Amino acid sequence: FAGVLQAMGGKDKPDKKPLGGKDKDAKKDDKKTGPVSVVSLEPPSGTRDFLPWDMKQQTWLFNKFREVAALYGFQEYDAPVLEYEELYKRKSGEEITEQMYNFVDKEGAAVTLRPEMTPSLARMVLGLMRAETGEMSALLPLKWFSIPQCWRFETTQRGRKREHYQWNMDIVGVA
Repeated sequence: FAGVLQAMGGKDKPDKKPLGGKDKDAKKDDKKTGPVSVVSLEPPSGTRDFLPWDMKQQTWLFNKFREVAALYGFQEYDAPVLEYEELYKRKSGEEITEQMYNFVDKEGAAVTLRPEMTPSLARMVLGLMRAETGEMSALLPLKWFSIPQCWRFETTQRGRKREHYQWNMDIVGVA
């Protein structure tokens, strides 16, 4: 790791050489540690790093979203980035699974990284409903907003990544 930091020096960006990459003087296998594992310095396809100057921009933009939402009486909410796969199949059908980062977790549950926020919102709102009466335990209309991180396994293209954020402003019910 120290070699990587030395190579970066100041404002220079790291070279594209993988961490653990071998140089001409390195041995093929070190008997004590085994073969050297190659780790890319690039994030996975369709994702990006947010360095401090990128985070400053993102924070500024997200705060503008929050200001506008508050101006119109919206409250912020969030939900887990990991949801049950069935929640999305019910909304969009089986074909949605082709676009999801889905897997079976260590407890055997079919889960996914959320590709959008609407099913999570519906799950949360239904959770506020009293089963015995069908009445809401919250005052309607709900005016909620979110800025979720979402994931879709699609071909990456300019302006369309696999990881993205979206600003949602949702109104549920009537006064």
